[in-house]
Amino acid sequence: MCTHNRHWFPCHDAPQERATTEMIVTVPAKYTAISNGALISAKRRGAGRTFHWKHQVPHPPYLVSLAVGEFTEIKDRWNRVPVLYFCQPGREEDAKRAFGKTPQMIDFFSKKLGVPYPYAKYSQVAAIDFIYGGMENTSCTTQTALTLHDARAHIDFSSDPLVAHELAHQWFGDLVTCKDWSHAWLNESFATYFEALFREHDLGQDEFVYEMYGNAEAYFDEDRERYRRPLSTKFYKNTNDLFDRHLYEKGSCILHMIRRLLGDADWWRSIHTYLVRHRATGVETVDLIEAIQETTGKNLRRFFDQWVYKGGHPEYKVRTWWNAKDKEVFLRVLQTNAVSEETPLFSMPVEFAVTVGGKVRRFTETVDKKEQLFSYSLPAAPDLVLFDPDHTILKRVDFAKPETMWVIQLTEDPHVLGRAYAAAALGRIGSPSALQALRQALIKEKFWGVQVEIARTLGNMRSTGALDALLDAFRQIKHPKVRRALYETFGNYPSSRVVTEVRARFGKEESYFAEAEGLRTLGRMKDPALLGLFKEYLKKDSWNDIFRCAAADAIGALQVGESYSLLKEYSRYGHHPNLRMTAIRRLGMLGGGREDVQNHLVELLSDPYLLVQLAVVRTLGSFADERVTDALMKYTTGDLDGRLKRAAEEAVRKIRKGMEQEFPTPK
Repeated sequence: MCTHNRHWFPCHDAPQERATTEMIVTVPAKYTAISNGALISAKRRGAGRTFHWKHQVPHPPYLVSLAVGEFTEIKDRWNRVPVLYFCQPGREEDAKRAFGKTPQMIDFFSKKLGVPYPYAKYSQVAAIDFIYGGMENTSCTTQTALTLHDARAHIDFSSDPLVAHELAHQWFGDLVTCKDWSHAWLNESFATYFEALFREHDLGQDEFVYEMYGNAEAYFDEDRERYRRPLSTKFYKNTNDLFDRHLYEKGSCILHMIRRLLGDADWWRSIHTYLVRHRATGVETVDLIEAIQETTGKNLRRFFDQWVYKGGHPEYKVRTWWNAKDKEVFLRVLQTNAVSEETPLFSMPVEFAVTVGGKVRRFTETVDKKEQLFSYSLPAAPDLVLFDPDHTILKRVDFAKPETMWVIQLTEDPHVLGRAYAAAALGRIGSPSALQALRQALIKEKFWGVQVEIARTLGNMRSTGALDALLDAFRQIKHPKVRRALYETFGNYPSSRVVTEVRARFGKEESYFAEAEGLRTLGRMKDPALLGLFKEYLKKDSWNDIFRCAAADAIGALQVGESYSLLKEYSRYGHHPNLRMTAIRRLGMLGGGREDVQNHLVELLSDPYLLVQLAVVRTLGSFADERVTDALMKYTTGDLDGRLKRAAEEAVRKIRKGMEQEFPTPK
């Protein structure tokens, strides 16, 4: 992603370098050439056309772009700035559907930042076989053509997050750029957070909160399953190593904490100062700290020391009890995360919310020790006690409460995440009354994201009563994203009852995703009689081959003899890459230890499409078979994409670790 432009034009390929650029390119007449800046001219020249683009705001070499193809140009506008979309002929309506909110996004970002969109035009080019989601080339973003979608996909799929992310980079990453990649969070964390901010502006706070919840969970997963690192670090092997869930998702959560610490007015004033002061220059993290301090008078250096220059997050254990004699509620808070050179003991202001007789009282305390006890006088025992009720802090919390309190939180907490966490807690309790509360809440809940979390909780309970609740909701709830989740949960209940319900309804779904999930659920029933149905879906065209992917998943889940031959066939070059990657992953689940499967996957390592190569490498890494390490080692060196080299290195380490565990060294 970061420094590849030196391969096609001479440059000092580093983010701290900046220059104005000019592109004059002649292409065959049927092609269009798009580059950075303003179009100076487009002239016929013999059998071709010459395009002259000029970008007059200095920018780093890695943001220089040239896209050439048979494109249809769709013209839009924000104020006097041309907003252009380029797509394959015949995909015009899909492009409008995908990119149509771009002027609205430009307007929102320009006004909130107090810095109008800074370039001569903004174009988005939908590129086939693009190996990223998007790339924020200055004034000329490249987007994957996979984000173009039809009206049926638009029911529950949106390109807005991708479009907003790359557009936000025009300020954060392009106008103001990290001086070196150790500060790359100033590019990616901001773009990820502003993607969520536009969602808040466009769709409301609940949608924003749920997106930020997803960001936090993505980071937690990487922290738990792979590694922990500081957000800003100079210790990395390849530049691409930094572009992970810490840089994107964790960083977005940290920016949200800064916004809440400062308050909205000071947040926006600070970011305005930061952009204006460092316009068209390189920045380090300290530049953001100083912009905040000079704008607001607030010194956040301790916050940055904890959250940006150190790794990890606080883990709290919270316990509460009521002293009826003295009419006091007590809260004991333990910070249980292991403290090390890498992970500090965090110091954070934390709010507690206590509800008594329908009235909410809030208290703010600084939690900065391993163990602290707080107490508050109340007129009566609290009905509900909440720790960080606005869910501002990036954290894990173990808060033991009585079931009655969780039920109140599930039904009355105004915050989306409060209700979602209450659902999970009631699922763990698993009592008949907890199940009843979940069943009622699944139907009555107004926000689809909480309905999804309740459905998943019921799916994990794996009881007859929970299945009854899910089937009842299945017959009533219409929201496509919730229906998709319901189909997913049914996979935990293999039975003829589920097969009957799913078969009767999944083919009538309006949503591609819900229908596809129904197909996957049928695969998890492991009924060989359904193989014919799955093979029929292998013949069905759909947006981004979503039906064939679901069919491949279902065939893999069946684990019948024909599963291998079908998955091997659909993993071969010539099929849609999404289908090929699905088949490869499914072969990995089925074929560990099978020499024919391993040999087939090793052959696919040389595939011309990078994302397929990555799928193969990760799948081979799951086999714990040292026979594939020599093939993988070839992809750990050389001038290859950093993601591929890193995936190959991790696969080899995983295999060797697995072999050591299976055959430990004798003592």
